[in-house]
Amino acid sequence: MNSYTQKKPLLNFFLVKYLPNALSTAILATSLWALPHAYADEHLVKDSIQFTQEQGLLTQEILQLLDRKHYQSRTLDDQFSSDVYAKYLKTLDPQHSYLSAADLIPFSYLNTQLDDLLAKGNLEAMGQLYSLLQQRRLAFIDYSLATLAQDEAMFNFDRVEGIRTSPYDEPRLKDLAAIKDLWRKQLKNEFINGQLSQETPEDIKTRLTKRYTNMRKRVSQVELKDAYQSVINSITSVIDPHTSYLSPRGLEDFNIDMSLSLEGIGAVLQSEDDYTKVVRIVVGGPADKAGQLKASDYIVGVAQDGEPIQDILGWRLDDVVGQIRGPKGSLLNLQIIPGGDLQQPKKTIQIRRNKVKLEDQAAKKSVIELETDQGLLKFGVITLPTFYMDFAAAQSGDPNYRSTTRDVYNLIQELNEDSVSGIIMDLRNNGGGSLREANQLTGLFIETGTTVQVRYADGTIEKQIDRNPFLAYTGPLVVLVNRYSASASEIFAAAMQDYKRALVVGTQTYGKGTVQTFSDLSRGKIKFTQAKFYRVSGASTQHKGVIPDVILPSLDDLEKVGESTQDHALQWDQVNSVRHKTYFTLDVITPYLQAQQDKRNKESVDWQYILAVADHEKNRPDQISLNSVQRQNYWQEQQDWYLGHINKLRLSHSLEPVIDVQEHEFGYEDAQNDPYVLAGGQVIADWIHLAR
Repeated sequence: MNSYTQKKPLLNFFLVKYLPNALSTAILATSLWALPHAYADEHLVKDSIQFTQEQGLLTQEILQLLDRKHYQSRTLDDQFSSDVYAKYLKTLDPQHSYLSAADLIPFSYLNTQLDDLLAKGNLEAMGQLYSLLQQRRLAFIDYSLATLAQDEAMFNFDRVEGIRTSPYDEPRLKDLAAIKDLWRKQLKNEFINGQLSQETPEDIKTRLTKRYTNMRKRVSQVELKDAYQSVINSITSVIDPHTSYLSPRGLEDFNIDMSLSLEGIGAVLQSEDDYTKVVRIVVGGPADKAGQLKASDYIVGVAQDGEPIQDILGWRLDDVVGQIRGPKGSLLNLQIIPGGDLQQPKKTIQIRRNKVKLEDQAAKKSVIELETDQGLLKFGVITLPTFYMDFAAAQSGDPNYRSTTRDVYNLIQELNEDSVSGIIMDLRNNGGGSLREANQLTGLFIETGTTVQVRYADGTIEKQIDRNPFLAYTGPLVVLVNRYSASASEIFAAAMQDYKRALVVGTQTYGKGTVQTFSDLSRGKIKFTQAKFYRVSGASTQHKGVIPDVILPSLDDLEKVGESTQDHALQWDQVNSVRHKTYFTLDVITPYLQAQQDKRNKESVDWQYILAVADHEKNRPDQISLNSVQRQNYWQEQQDWYLGHINKLRLSHSLEPVIDVQEHEFGYEDAQNDPYVLAGGQVIADWIHLAR
């Protein structure tokens, strides 16, 4: 790092004027935006491509804006250099499949000097790394195709060796020879997976040859915007994971997603190495209704109805999305790897495309019955997939516009008529939505008071306040949450917990306690964090989320899901609390309630199944065998393990046993059969018992 730049605030770099030709020697660059006409013939990544002056200037513009406006700006220093460099490598080669430790020796200076280069808009080294990655990807593809073209046996399946399941957690391989040996193991692993799926050797070779032929074509046609996306978002994401750049094309896709104007399956996707990963299922969408596609699944093949599956490994994400989008009512076949677990064989699922409608995401009610120590009790369940509001109808003056609070109020009145003994507000998988609705929904259960504090970068704290003393419901209330309850869900759950108005039941929530906004750039927009949420108690919901009063077992690994797992996530902190009323003395009874639930966990086959599966998943080996017999035996052991536990569960529910894991359906869509909902009812029953 140059002495004149050490530890200076980021904005200081922009007090220096750089000559127009300062970027003229930058090479090997890419761009996320639509290029000017002068660069129209350089839209593909070739052997050597130059970064443009416009790209360098845009990088400077983004850094300057984030320094002025981001909630927690970063100093351009050695740590910033190291973080951006590490993030860029993770973005380019997350599985450590292409770049060796020896390859990176010439780039080691970036650990301390990258900040100086970025401040000048010099992206030359970033481009060199991207070009090296491209060369290695092509070399891997060529190796795979050459191996598949052999007539003789390609692999020794009797050899005892293994391959790591999480290579990104390990140091990079020593040199190119070690990288090439990894390629051999990866291709061998693909063959074994095909064998487990009952494919013949010729079928496997044909499928993989087609895959790598298509992959080579696509790698050769990588667009400049893809590489620049890697560069600029490696910079923005070390400030915080919710800060990112949207090019004009990216902004168009974002607006399509927000307006839901194109039909699809209702899933949020991202690229992960050469795979397309499902990040989130949109509640109420076609994938959610079909119930087979889950977060963390890899999509590896796509086919329109009646057509053969097309392998999409290595495809650009927008090309994958283009295949998945389609006319309403049409059928789509997806080939997936459940949970992204490369040890598992692929399976094919079918989803009918449709629009995600407001009514599909609207609050719904049901009633469950439980036999308790107090006799048979009825509990109302309000399922709330998101915090929504029909802004267009509200702005047009429609007095009957739909909103979360209005719908929940009406459902509460219906449940009161059903004479329920308590209400369960089910916020599982609710990723948030309207802050206004989170505030107003809180107001249905408290008289008046602050619902959340919002702190901005300048230290200003704005309080969202419920000023309406009307109460829609005064009885026992449970807020049911899980690891995917985020943002507005956490605001509501935290307020109910701080006011001691409700018991929060479930698992620790996601921990997204930040607010994002958009700002215009010379090309595209920047999405960045401008504020943080704080509870009325003063604690942030960021990073830690909401810790339930009664914790339930979960299949979600908290070390793999949630804000705390994100690199460079803003940390938890607190501000001053605000005075607020409390409604029940819940702190006194929560230890008893947890003990009662722990007792039920030991007695219930449902909970024992969940606990067993969660423990089993956490203890998966970090390496899998590439010996054919060992691998087949391990795969069969896994199938037998799951089948045994599933049939034990089915027997407890008087269901016939199954002979294939895929034949079992849990049937938790019905609240009366959902162990988490039933647990919420049992907690209320215990609460009522203590109150007597």
